[in-house]
Amino acid sequence: MKIGIIVDGDAESQALFNLTQNISISGVQILRPIYTDIQPKASAEQIAKKALDRINFLLSKGADRIIVLIDREDAQDCPTDLKNGLECGFVKIGCGEISVVIKNRKFENWLVSDLDALRQMPRRFSLSKAFQNAINPNKADQIVDAEHLLNTIVTSRGPQYHKRKDAQNITAKQNPLRIACNSRSFRRFLHLLAHPKYSNQSKKPDNDCPKR
Repeated sequence: MKIGIIVDGDAESQALFNLTQNISISGVQILRPIYTDIQPKASAEQIAKKALDRINFLLSKGADRIIVLIDREDAQDCPTDLKNGLECGFVKIGCGEISVVIKNRKFENWLVSDLDALRQMPRRFSLSKAFQNAINPNKADQIVDAEHLLNTIVTSRGPQYHKRKDAQNITAKQNPLRIACNSRSFRRFLHLLAHPKYSNQSKKPDNDCPKR
């Protein structure tokens, strides 16, 4: 099965490519994620229409399933309601097989979810106890501003978090299953990719995840 991915950030599409390279699922080929200029606050139908050319491109590459990743940002609706509304938008334009993942609240929430990856970058990040407690266990999606939280652990010698450079460096070191331990929205992503650890459910972390 070939799976195509559409993401709402240009820098994220490149960082996500690093991450998907570390996802190995028998019988699944993940195509290189591609970017489209989706505005999360647009209507569901507007978002669907904006993504249509990318959908057609992925279908031309043989995609059997297409996943659209989009930030929740400051939306007050719950992620499930947002997902359902967006999927209905795709149905309205004739794309009924599109699955949506709401990044809760944005891509940076996935970046902070793997503490071990950040620990591998001691010249860039110095993890505080407060930072670790904000994420583990299974709390990364509750962080309102993960980008700000990343800036709290940037070492004094370095500039503030950079959406392109830092995201690529972090994802190159991340383990998808460690991310899944702390992020429910990422577990849904793995579920749609047919990852065996989350093939049946994505609400709860796998039993192999540390409880603390």
